[in-house]
Amino acid sequence: MGFGDFLANRMKKSIEKNMKKTTLTEDNIKETLREIRLTLIEADVNLEVVKEFIKKIETKATGQYISEGVRADQQMVKLVHEELVDILGKTNKPLEISKRPSVIMMVGLQGAGKTTTVGKVAHLIAKKHNKKPLAVGLDIYRPGAIDQLVEIGAKNNFATFEKGKQDPVKTAKEAMDYAEKENFDVVILDTAGRLQIDKNLMTELNNIRKAVSPQEILIVVDGMTGQDIINVTKEFDSLLKLSGVVVTKLDGDARGGATLSITSMTNLPVKFIGEGEGIGALAEFHPKRMADRILGMGDVDSLFEKATEVVDQRTMEKTMKRMFMGQFDLEDLRNQLAQVAKMGNLGGIMKMIPGAQKLTESQLEGAQKKLFVANILMNSMTLKERREPRVLKAINRKQRIIKGSGRTEKEYNDLLQQFDKGKKQVMEMTKQLKSGRMPNLGGLGKKGFGGGMF
Repeated sequence: MGFGDFLANRMKKSIEKNMKKTTLTEDNIKETLREIRLTLIEADVNLEVVKEFIKKIETKATGQYISEGVRADQQMVKLVHEELVDILGKTNKPLEISKRPSVIMMVGLQGAGKTTTVGKVAHLIAKKHNKKPLAVGLDIYRPGAIDQLVEIGAKNNFATFEKGKQDPVKTAKEAMDYAEKENFDVVILDTAGRLQIDKNLMTELNNIRKAVSPQEILIVVDGMTGQDIINVTKEFDSLLKLSGVVVTKLDGDARGGATLSITSMTNLPVKFIGEGEGIGALAEFHPKRMADRILGMGDVDSLFEKATEVVDQRTMEKTMKRMFMGQFDLEDLRNQLAQVAKMGNLGGIMKMIPGAQKLTESQLEGAQKKLFVANILMNSMTLKERREPRVLKAINRKQRIIKGSGRTEKEYNDLLQQFDKGKKQVMEMTKQLKSGRMPNLGGLGKKGFGGGMF
């Protein structure tokens, strides 16, 4: 359950349950806000933020009448959405990386995932902004910290700079000289952390700040630590004058309430949220998109951006062309599933699609398992078998694939049956498109992921 999921599962249900009349009355407003208040508190949202949030909605909602054609629950969702966007920071605050080289100084306590996040930021800057990043290892205290950064850089094709146990301030200055000489666009400093804030840590960070004058100073905080991230952020900000916050580990059991509170409590924007362990699992934070997700409206913009960044366009175009020509086969399906896998787990993808939030966790888990099994089975087939599925009817081929994949005969038969059904649907949609008609997509969601294929 990622950030927003806990709230999404409760807030919209509360609104729909209580807003059944055509007017926003004092009684139905009061009951709805009571449930929203409890949900926010349970999600670990700061009490002061909760009070202010509820007060603003109540003021706006009291006495309002519903516009023609708009239900009471829709009107309330609109009001809640507006206030969510407001407390989340109103608008996205992009990185300031126009200067060359720009400097991003990453700070925080140990355990928040700072070094990993430095790698993710470097990857994002290279992929999305098409700039050349240099990650600099300045954590000389945590064993293996610098080696970890160098390893991440080597694995993901971005440059790193380190001088071992040398004074971090001196290393930072040398890194700037190196960046200018080698034409790097962005320098990202992975500074040292501690298990708790202390004077030595803050003095060193302040000296680094004075030495390199960073355009961005971002604090990395652990989203699972709750309200304490607000206090930590305030202490770092008091000395370093932070420019933003990166909240990590929001793909697990974190309920995200502190993230919902942090901008209101510190006046600092959330710049990124970490939603997974992969190098690409760092999302730029957009208040409106997050409000959409919390209220079950999906997040199509983020889904499109993610697809643009990770999907191989040539492969998808080739597959779509084959589909249009009626040549869709198991190799095409395998290629499609590989592209989907690059975007993350199925549950995370479906939550970005409007209306898909109605799928239960068990339904999503079932679909994810089917995708996993299908991939194993197809990997156990030869290219000829994937390109010509009709040959799979042979008993000897069937037995070889089942044995090689370690799956059951039922799973094998289900894959071929689902593929046949899915291919017929693809053929029908293609015919409709060729005839100039819009394909009938009704009911696809009821049949499962991929219109009945899974």
